[in-house]
Amino acid sequence: MNNSKAYYSAFDTAVYLLNFKNRTCKELADKLKSKGYSDTEIDDALDKLSSYNYVNDESYTLSYIKSNMNKKGKKLIKRELAEKGIDKAIIDEKFDELSDEYGEEDNIETIFLKRFSDSDLNDVKVNNKIISYFLRRGFSFDKISKIVTKYKKINEFDNCL
Repeated sequence: MNNSKAYYSAFDTAVYLLNFKNRTCKELADKLKSKGYSDTEIDDALDKLSSYNYVNDESYTLSYIKSNMNKKGKKLIKRELAEKGIDKAIIDEKFDELSDEYGEEDNIETIFLKRFSDSDLNDVKVNNKIISYFLRRGFSFDKISKIVTKYKKINEFDNCL
């Protein structure tokens, strides 16, 4: 196989893979590597993809955060992006850009009201279940506690009336 054919083959394979879902550079490189392409072929294909803006880790990061910020916490999103090969600096930069849109407390409160509004917050087991639910989704313990405490006080006030 000559080099130019392999180069276009790696590029074509990458374009084909991108038809199914948006991917990071690392994800594409790993997939191409698993298909037997050399590092040089992969680098050349990724350079060409980047020049066409078919693959862009910054826009991927922004899109990923926006699509997940209403159901996952900042910690979990950051960890998932890091696993996808996104640089920490890019992740932090994109979270800073979205700081006005991304309100973790608002997200916790929205989810809390949808899923746990009828819960007995005076029951320790129920509280632990709620807190565990949010922790598994990467939300901050302090912010979870703040929301649970807020609704616990509201429930206590409503019960006094």
